[in-house]
Amino acid sequence: MINFSNLSVAVRQVTAFAKRDFRDWRTYKTQMITQVITIAIGILSWAINAVYRNRPVPEYDTDYISFLVVGLVIGNLVMPISQGLERRLNPWTLENIIMTGISIPVFVAGQMAWPYIFSLITFIPQLLIGIFWFGVKLSINPLSTALAFIISAMILLGLSMISVGFRLVTKSTDPITWTINTLQQLLAGISFPVQFLDSFLPGVSSLSWFLPQTWVYHLWRLSMLKAAAITDPITQIEFLKGFIFALILFPIGYRTFKWGLNRAKKDGTLGWF
Repeated sequence: MINFSNLSVAVRQVTAFAKRDFRDWRTYKTQMITQVITIAIGILSWAINAVYRNRPVPEYDTDYISFLVVGLVIGNLVMPISQGLERRLNPWTLENIIMTGISIPVFVAGQMAWPYIFSLITFIPQLLIGIFWFGVKLSINPLSTALAFIISAMILLGLSMISVGFRLVTKSTDPITWTINTLQQLLAGISFPVQFLDSFLPGVSSLSWFLPQTWVYHLWRLSMLKAAAITDPITQIEFLKGFIFALILFPIGYRTFKWGLNRAKKDGTLGWF
């Protein structure tokens, strides 16, 4: 049974973290201005780049600029979750977290709250500029998009927890998630369809589907560019493949994180770096 009293306390704690981070962000005027300018220049840069080499993307029945914009959606709505976990939970902060008496889930949510809110705030004008200025065409299925969000969040959180768990013990970047995250820049279809890789080396795109991040981008683009209905058997198969990655990585990530935390406590190295 849900304890609404504890839930209310947790929500207030998360809100307090978000307010604190917002005040800190607002205090540093130069940082605030430069961050906004950087975002504006980034929008103009990718948009001009997309218009310059705009071409059809038959894999998702769309054009290149629309393909890129969905990548921007993922960068603003999904990536902050995993990035927030990796950046906020590390050997330099965990000892202090435990001493506060605040639960780790509340602390993580609180630390990610403002960066995530800021991502949402900056994402809205980016999306509007893409649609009204550069003619981005989206065909969205709300149910499929919601499922894509859940699956991709599980995948990325699982990878992040694996990384943090190993880092708590080794105090350095773990080679597994580093390799996966490095390969995604080339193979996961971030800025071009994975099938395009075959024009350089036939068959290499097959390797892309073994990367969990590929499924993050693929499921979002199916949901937002093709309005892929979850009732369609072909769409169900694609989502099932992505869900298998999520079902494997999330529990492994959680167990790895718990193992790393308990091992660091036992060794007395929780605050070491």
